[in-house]
Amino acid sequence: MSTSSKAADILLEAGSSFKRIADLTMELVDPNASNRLSSSTSSTSQKTPIDSTELKRLRDAITRFSSDLDTISQRIHTNREAATAPQEVERLMSLNLTENNNEQQIQNEDTSVSTDNQAAVPMTA
Repeated sequence: MSTSSKAADILLEAGSSFKRIADLTMELVDPNASNRLSSSTSSTSQKTPIDSTELKRLRDAITRFSSDLDTISQRIHTNREAATAPQEVERLMSLNLTENNNEQQIQNEDTSVSTDNQAAVPMTA
């Protein structure tokens, strides 16, 4: 299964989940809303409001969903950092080597300038 196919499956499942969340949220506002939203339900049937136990279950499910997404996101971020860590170490070492070379050049230039200045100053006795 290709990556794009896997991504499509995830998005289809997410879309279905969000539609269900929307339906349940509408039922909180209007217990008969699902009758209007869903074509499979008879428009004449009356629904009772969501009770506090069902509401708590819905809230808990959404909280778990959010927490699970945060956990997955952190794992993906950590895995990406771990995968790029060797490249980052190499880059930093290269920068450090460049800085050391630049400092060495500056020190060499300072030494040659100070040697030149000493030779140019006449000695008086």
